[in-house]
Amino acid sequence: MDVESIAPHRGFAQDSYDVANVNGVLVVENPTEQDVRLVLPFPSEESSAEVRVVSTGKRTEFRKRDGRGEQFVELLKTIGEIPADQEPIMKEVRAAIKEFRVADVRIPSGSQVLRFHTRQVLRPVNGDPRSYEVEFFAPLAGFVLAPGLSQMSVTVVFPPAWAAPGMNIGVPVITKLPGQDAPPEQPSGPTHMGERPIYGWLWRNDPKVTIPYRYN
Repeated sequence: MDVESIAPHRGFAQDSYDVANVNGVLVVENPTEQDVRLVLPFPSEESSAEVRVVSTGKRTEFRKRDGRGEQFVELLKTIGEIPADQEPIMKEVRAAIKEFRVADVRIPSGSQVLRFHTRQVLRPVNGDPRSYEVEFFAPLAGFVLAPGLSQMSVTVVFPPAWAAPGMNIGVPVITKLPGQDAPPEQPSGPTHMGERPIYGWLWRNDPKVTIPYRYN
């Protein structure tokens, strides 16, 4: 995940935002050929998100959902957006998933490799055009193929100081999901390379990660 600083160059206007370029590879052990719906649980720029099944070369763009909030109720429970012991209120569900995108992908049987990318829009927190946060789930980008354990290596790269004037990065917050133990892994970093702060993890469970940052 590569964070781009855009807000300072827009004068921190109310419609300012930053962007995180999300690129990744998933290795899927698929018992039988099947259609799987993949979900991006965050707003992304138009025409910026796609997934490719390497073995078939098939590319599928993520599109806006079809409007039926009910289809995401179980997903939201799985990734922790809705407490597992509460019935969601559909109005709240629709608000939470307003900008989710989906892709219906045919995955052949066997060991398969999926490559994906998107540009995640990072909007101001609580209406403060100088306050932002990077938030994502592991598996990265919310690709929930099955609940439970996974193994994933993740890096988050922030821009150098000269490209992000006044940016101050907060402490990463790791939130466990319902029904799981708290993840023991702490982030590596920040390590600086090419004047860019870099954080990294190796996971064997599926937490949510939030990294706050603010411009002076």
